[in-house]
Amino acid sequence: MSEMKTSPLAVRKAVAGDVGTLFRFTAGLIEDHLPGQKPWTTAEAIEANGFGADPLFEALIAERDGKPIGFVSFFRGYAGWRGQPMGIVHALYVRPEERRSGAARALMAGVARIARERGWIRIELFVEDGRPALSFYERIGMRDLHHRHLRLEGEALSDLARM
Repeated sequence: MSEMKTSPLAVRKAVAGDVGTLFRFTAGLIEDHLPGQKPWTTAEAIEANGFGADPLFEALIAERDGKPIGFVSFFRGYAGWRGQPMGIVHALYVRPEERRSGAARALMAGVARIARERGWIRIELFVEDGRPALSFYERIGMRDLHHRHLRLEGEALSDLARM
């Protein structure tokens, strides 16, 4: 294990001053999934959507020696069949040199603590088929439900809305 990975890990709530870090980590996540793809968002959009009057998401940042090494973003959802609130993890990213250092587990544990404090009955997320992250999520206790993740956007969204 490298020297960097042996120093203590801290997880904290992201604040508006972290917008640049959240943007860089989002760009890193996109690069992991779609190499060469430029981010579809901006730091300004992240600030407005996460730290404005009506935040659409929350985030936690993992740090080692005071330097950000990863983040998780999540939001409250609703488990309709149960009639209970739940958490939905939107993104989890750890810098490549910090992977397998416990940072991802610590970030997910932070979301789990928030879920328990708020009375959320579960946490859900989506993972693309074949991604190595799936085995990580299973190791921390998540179950693969084998559901298909479907999306409606662009012209198809507009066409349906016109019906």
